[in-house]
Formats: sequence, structure tokens, C-alpha cells
Amino acid sequence: MSTKKNTGVVGCGWFGSAHCRVYKEISNLTAVSDIDAEKAKTLGEKYDINWYVDYKEMIKNEDLDAVSIVVPPKYIPKIAEDFVKHGIDVLMEKPLGTRVEDVEKLLTYDNVRIMPGFIELFNPAFERLKKGLPFIGKPIMASARRIGRFPRRFWNIGVIMDLAFHDMYILRNLFGSVKRMDSMVSYFTNDEFEDAAIIILEFDNGVKCLIEANWLTPSKERKLRVYGSEGIIEIDFLSQELRILKNEVAEFPGAGREETYKPFKVYEPLKRELEVFLYAKEIPVTLNEGIEVLKLALEASKHQR
Repeated sequence: MSTKKNTGVVGCGWFGSAHCRVYKEISNLTAVSDIDAEKAKTLGEKYDINWYVDYKEMIKNEDLDAVSIVVPPKYIPKIAEDFVKHGIDVLMEKPLGTRVEDVEKLLTYDNVRIMPGFIELFNPAFERLKKGLPFIGKPIMASARRIGRFPRRFWNIGVIMDLAFHDMYILRNLFGSVKRMDSMVSYFTNDEFEDAAIIILEFDNGVKCLIEANWLTPSKERKLRVYGSEGIIEIDFLSQELRILKNEVAEFPGAGREETYKPFKVYEPLKRELEVFLYAKEIPVTLNEGIEVLKLALEASKHQR
């Protein structure tokens, strides 16, 4: 690893604190900021670093190389712009913002690294799935399920922008540009933001995908299955297990062979993501890609049937 960079975190909620924990390990964590003074102070004292209520004071007083912005989405673009204006690299947690035009303003800054926080791209299970795709032949369709209980925080967004957003960027990473999209949503806790959604995507290469997302069920699932011409491959993002079902057993025509691969060690996706953000020669996901996923998620959120 290169010389450790000076890092900071804006947003001291449960996920912001996770960023702090990882940055403390892989970088020189310098400061945190949150409009809630108690939250900022708690993390500041925990890591023996400076803490601020106003992130602009953090910019002025600290010598930062990079920062994670982990706040409600509508505030992310403006905060990100204030940092990149000062030459500080920025990781913008998903979904980057709530309006495309706000995020697009950042495209004019090419002197810094601006990376969307697409954490599941750094899940070892997803990397294993990409390597295993050739074993199932030509991809035909895929299904993703991301369900569980209501999130620990509410950012005035629905389940599509919160949960299904992950599967949108994962599937675009696998299959490219989306040709057609449709969605159905349901409301239970309020009339403004959807609690459950089914999204259907058709990609330019012909692959069809189904995304199921809700934050109402008691069980938690984070799974992706890809169906190919010669088999099926499935991953569990939580356990990081991979399962392959091949439709090839010569002595038993029509029967399949199933194999499950458990990881030798479970790796933390957030740590892998932040290491790449800070030290990789090139980032694997660009702001433009993040904007395209944001457009897709916003469009899906508007569909109602």
C-alpha cells in the first residue's frame, strides 16, 4: 500500500461510523463531521481525532486527501462539490443524490477522484460470479432479491433508491446498457415512498432481469442468480457463497450437477472498496456510471401500477 492518505468522513451515523472504522485501519483518519454534535463528538473521541459540526470548517482546518460522504442523499452532491473544489477526492455513498442535475454538476471536476459508493461490486461473491459466468454458457436471464426489515435510518427515499439500487448497478456491470425497464411498486408505511418493488430490466444484449426489493419481510436476503444456456450460477452476498448447477451429466441425460463453493475467508466489501478508492491506480466505477444508475432508479420509482 502507498503512503497512508489523510481521510475524513462526513456523516456519523451507523454506516459513517463503519467508514471511520475502516479508514482508521487503512489510512490516517483525521476528522469527522456531522450536524449532530453528539454523534460527531462520539466518533471523534473514539478515534482521538478532530470533530466538526460544520464540514466546511473541516475543509478549512484539515489537510485532507480524501473523504467519504455518508449523509442523506439529497445533501451529498452539494457537500461533494465543496470538497472537490478544494482538490479533495470524494466517495459519494449511493444513491449519490435525489436529482440527476445535482450530481451532473460534478462532471466538470476532472482534477480529483469522484467515486460512487457501489459496495457490492467489491463483494468477493460478486467477483466469483463474474469469473464463473463462462461455465453456464450464454446468459439468458437473471433474478435478484434484496429484502429485509426497515433500514436503521430513513433518508426520505423509497426501497428502490435504497435497496434495489444495488442490484441495478450490479446488473449493469454484468450486462451493460438497459434497453427497457418497467416496475411495479407498493406502499404500506406511507403514501410517498414505496416499500416494495418489482423491477424488470431488458438489456441491449437481450438478457432479461427481475429485481425484487422490499424492507417489510422479517428475513434478510441478498441473492443474485443468473440463468445461462448451460447452467445456473447463484451467489449469496451475505455468506459470500457461490452455487453452480450444470445441466451436464452424460450418464444421466437431463440430470444436473450442483456444486456449492464456500469462501475460505469472508472479506469485508467496505474495506476492499475504500482501499480501491484511496490507493488503486484507477477506480473501477466512474461518476458517469453512477449517474446512469441514478437515472434508472428514479425512473423506476415513478412507475406505478
